[in-house]
Amino acid sequence: MSQDALICQSCGMPMEKPEDFGTNLDATQNNDYCTYCYQKGAFTWKGTMEEMIEKLIPFSTQMGVSIEKARKMGKEKLPLLKRWKSKES
Repeated sequence: MSQDALICQSCGMPMEKPEDFGTNLDATQNNDYCTYCYQKGAFTWKGTMEEMIEKLIPFSTQMGVSIEKARKMGKEKLPLLKRWKSKES
């Protein structure tokens, strides 16, 4: 991942290519959220932060991270992201 790559402010995924970015209602690129989390100006998934952490664990384990470490990383990183900053999980 390049140093200036943006990360999704909902799930933490690096966004490097145009197709990684979500879209606004007017079909323009959204620089805050990835295509998996945000399309046509709305979040694609309405769960809680805690549910998002659990949803992301399988992606981390595919990269060789243990379930426990993936959960710990999610609990540390997601609260810092724009979507979750002002919300309780």
